[in-house]
Amino acid sequence: MELTIAILLGILWSQIISHWGASLLLHRHYCHNQFKVPVWFETIGLAMLMIACIRTPIGWIASHRMHHKFSDGPGDPHAVKHVGFWKVLLTTWNINNIPARYARDLYKNPRLVFCHKHWLKILIGVNVVSYLISPYFWLAFCVVPFIFAKIGFGLLNTVGHRTPNGANVPWLNFFIAGEGYHRNHHTNMKRVRLHKWDIGGWIAEKLFLDYGQNKTIIKR
Repeated sequence: MELTIAILLGILWSQIISHWGASLLLHRHYCHNQFKVPVWFETIGLAMLMIACIRTPIGWIASHRMHHKFSDGPGDPHAVKHVGFWKVLLTTWNINNIPARYARDLYKNPRLVFCHKHWLKILIGVNVVSYLISPYFWLAFCVVPFIFAKIGFGLLNTVGHRTPNGANVPWLNFFIAGEGYHRNHHTNMKRVRLHKWDIGGWIAEKLFLDYGQNKTIIKR
């Protein structure tokens, strides 16, 4: 019973991390500058990403910029055709893989720099403390979100690119908070809301309405 509850709570916690940390902050704010966020929102979101074992957000952001620059071609770190299915599915990209020019501006943000320098210490500390509280707490708080993040990003860059310039795969939204409308995203990277069922985009519109650059919903 305790195991089931821990897994269910972990899935719920993963959804919060996915929407707040991954979709709104990491992808839509940092990568594409769709809107601005207050420092408190950014700080909490980065903490969530550290819990989900994203490693260094700077590496993730820089690799994503490369992904859009070379989408599905040579130089795209997520191109299955050139990199291989399993490597794209399982690889966690970090700054050592990415040319520095894709990350120079990121080093101006002290919160990103802190996470970049100390991600391993944070990762170990969070996991040790969580396990000492309870193995079930550790499972819900750290393990399940890590699995969700790996599955979500891996499937987005493989299944979500089964066609050139991305594919809309609605069931992926369970893992990645609206990012399953991936073809819509590649069509216009500045669109805040990708589809009427894009929950992440809806949240962004409600929270950051003054900063949204394009609140048009793409119809199917």
